[in-house]
Amino acid sequence: MLLIIVGIIISCKEKTNRITDANYVRNPTTLKELFSGFNEDEINADVYDFKRDSVVIVATGHLYPLLYHPDVYRAFIKTIKAQHPDYFFTLGDNVYNNTEKEWDTVLSHFNELQVPVYYAPGNHDLNFHYERYAGKRDHQVQAEKRYLAKAKCRYKLVKDNLANYVFINANDSAKRVLSFLSFIRPQLDTTKHLIMFSSPSLWFEKHQDPNDPKTWPNRPFRREKLLPKIKDFEYLIHGDWSGKFARFNFLGFNVMAVGNRKEGDTLYITRITIYKDTIIAKPIFVPMPDGNTWFKHKSRKKKK
Repeated sequence: MLLIIVGIIISCKEKTNRITDANYVRNPTTLKELFSGFNEDEINADVYDFKRDSVVIVATGHLYPLLYHPDVYRAFIKTIKAQHPDYFFTLGDNVYNNTEKEWDTVLSHFNELQVPVYYAPGNHDLNFHYERYAGKRDHQVQAEKRYLAKAKCRYKLVKDNLANYVFINANDSAKRVLSFLSFIRPQLDTTKHLIMFSSPSLWFEKHQDPNDPKTWPNRPFRREKLLPKIKDFEYLIHGDWSGKFARFNFLGFNVMAVGNRKEGDTLYITRITIYKDTIIAKPIFVPMPDGNTWFKHKSRKKKK
């Protein structure tokens, strides 16, 4: 019997010649080595051809509160699936303490989506929170190596038939971000949308104070160090601590905030539809399962 299997190919990911930044240290043991160069996953683009006139992305960020509510996490994943996305972009703070157990839970859920997942790292993802909050960086190398083992990239370029998606690590210095952009600029297709994704926002004037370790979640550079040098990007999208979907114009950029805030707040994802000539985005609220404890903290506050 001859079995004929007919498959419908909805996307095609091109293979590119893999190159590595010559400065990259494969097994860093110091912070200097850790921040030298970029690995091959970071500086080689992933390219997709969906052969359609629109591409759907689900993007969000600040997800670690879900780790304490398994039923809500399942509802979150179900809501993403219902959008039938081509990609899922998670913009930081997937874990709280950057433990193996937390990452195992996160990746198990993300694998259920069965679509490409890309990351812009948040401060929790790259650090051991309990250490950094005390102003220490003794195990910074181990913390970032754990993130790389799980997410593969601190930076990334993804391209398809409608847009260029650039993921940066805004926890780095502006100099290092610009160094990455100089590597990938020859690969950008400037006839298509140019969209930059980060976890910390690039437009709020919040940055670290070296004398105050409690400010470490903020980016380490002032916004003017970067923004004037990325004017060719049409959109800037971030996923940290917005608390609600927001879209506005700032210094000529189309800015979007897509991150959640904390337990007790309404949980949402953002659906972004890319067309040749426009981008449409809207929040999608996550229905809470019966008997959930997500709003319990807020309820306790109201009773006091």
